[in-house]
Amino acid sequence: MARKSKSKQPRMRNPVETRAKLMRATMELVTEKGAAALSLKEAARRAKVSRGVAYLHFEDREQLLNEAKRWISEGLQDGVKRFESDASLHDRTFYTTKLVLDHPEASQLMITGAMAGADLDRQHPLYKLLLGMLRDFKGTGKAPADLDVEVLTYIMFGSIASTLIFGAQHKGDDVDRLAERFTNEWIRILQEGIFVHGPKRPAGNGQRKRKAARRG
Repeated sequence: MARKSKSKQPRMRNPVETRAKLMRATMELVTEKGAAALSLKEAARRAKVSRGVAYLHFEDREQLLNEAKRWISEGLQDGVKRFESDASLHDRTFYTTKLVLDHPEASQLMITGAMAGADLDRQHPLYKLLLGMLRDFKGTGKAPADLDVEVLTYIMFGSIASTLIFGAQHKGDDVDRLAERFTNEWIRILQEGIFVHGPKRPAGNGQRKRKAARRG
C-alpha cells in the first residue's frame, strides 16, 4: 500500500532568532529604501531565510511594518516607565532619546503614522502611559495647577520627531554624544524653561478667571 505523500512545510530551527532576523532586515530595508519599497520577499532575502519561513511569521508587508512600529512603541513605553523608578531624570530621558536615535527607521514609522492620525488615538498604550504619568505628576503639587496635561502629552510625542530631525542632520556622529546634547536641553526646558529675562507672559482670559476663582 503506497504511502500518501505529505506536502513539505517550512521548518524553523529557531523561531525567536528567525523573527529577530526578519525584524532587523525590515528596519535595514526601510532605512535604505523607505517603507514603500518594503516587501516580505525582500525582507526574507535580506534575513537569509526562505519566503515560506517568513510567511510563518508575518502575513504580509503591512504586518511587518506594524511590528516595527509596535517594537519601538514598546521600547519607548519601557523608557517612560522608568520615571517610576529611582533613576535620575537625565538617565531616563537619555534612555528614550538614544532609543530613537539608535532606531530612527522604526521611530519614523511610528511618528509618521501618528502625525497622519492613523496610529495615534487616546487608546494608544504610549499615549495613555504618558498622560497618566503627567496626571500623577500634576497631582503631587509639583506642577502648575493649570498645567494642561493633554497638550503636554502631545508635545512630548512631538519630541520624538525633533529627535529624529536632529539625528538625521548629524548622521554618522557619535550617537551617545547626540543623545547627551538632546537630553540636556530637553531637561532644561522641562525644569527651567529657556527664557530667563523679561516679563512673564500676560495671563489669558482662562488663566485670569482661574486665579480670580482661587482668590474668591
